[in-house]
Amino acid sequence: MSTPGRDVHAHLRRLLGDALLADEPLRHHTTFQIGGPADFFVAPKTPELLVAALRAAHECALPVHLIGGGSNLLVSDDGLRGLVVRNDCGAVEFEGTVAHVGCGAEYLEFILRCRARGLAGLAYAAGIPGSVGGAICGNAGCYGQDLGARVLECAVATLDGARVETLPASWFAFAYRDSRLKREPRVLLSATLRLEAGEPAAIQREIDERLEIRRVKHPQWRTEPTAGSYFKNLPLGFQVPGLPHSPGTHRIPAGALLDACDCRALRVGDAAVFAKHANILVNAGHATARDMLALAGEMKRRVRARFGVELEEEVLFLGVRPEPAGAAPGAD
Repeated sequence: MSTPGRDVHAHLRRLLGDALLADEPLRHHTTFQIGGPADFFVAPKTPELLVAALRAAHECALPVHLIGGGSNLLVSDDGLRGLVVRNDCGAVEFEGTVAHVGCGAEYLEFILRCRARGLAGLAYAAGIPGSVGGAICGNAGCYGQDLGARVLECAVATLDGARVETLPASWFAFAYRDSRLKREPRVLLSATLRLEAGEPAAIQREIDERLEIRRVKHPQWRTEPTAGSYFKNLPLGFQVPGLPHSPGTHRIPAGALLDACDCRALRVGDAAVFAKHANILVNAGHATARDMLALAGEMKRRVRARFGVELEEEVLFLGVRPEPAGAAPGAD
């Protein structure tokens, strides 16, 4: 696939200045540490600069790809054509029990800032990697709670940067690991969240408990690159004989089906199933997106063959999917 010419590069440079990067490896911007180069990359730190980047891409007729903290994301080995915009808008303001937060803010850092203000309601999510905007887009959550329940409204821009507006929570149609943004993309600029008063010490205890659980059961994504849970848990009310529902979500965990299919032993190249959790894939060295897709495909095949269940990916894939390899992957 062809890349933009020098004229486009020069024009973007005039519009965006030295913040613009060319041929930027996207593995540096995802928690999987996987992804080929972006034609162009920019990480605006204010909503105004972010909207300017969107308008510049539109003016140059370039496709735009949006990323936040890079978690829950698998990027093609071929990279992405056009302009990749990483939301780096992290300003936070508090007004009583309401927080106004830039959607590029790192989620755990924001949770800690809420704790310092004695604001409760998000400690359960401590340790979920990524940005506030990414968590809103995918309605991230755990233990039966999710971020969408806290959203009052969000400021968004259209992909071409032509319009900025504030949308109420109802517009986003939040559901389990889902929001309307996945079907009708907008660029999240900032969010207004409803929290509640709490004791900082009690909030910190919950944060510590959640972080310890993740330390024991989950990979440390900075040293064991991962995108978190790869597949969604089963829909509410779905029954599989012999498998219990999670007490928090009342859903059958995808990990339970994968464990029943002996998936923890699977590995394709350097893409591997995490030894302590069958629904988490890790980059054990130099895994490619092709490796991850092949591994996930084999896991889905096993669950389909045994249970007749089609697992749905929680991790989003960006870019052109590679052609599937001829041979089915297996355990190394």
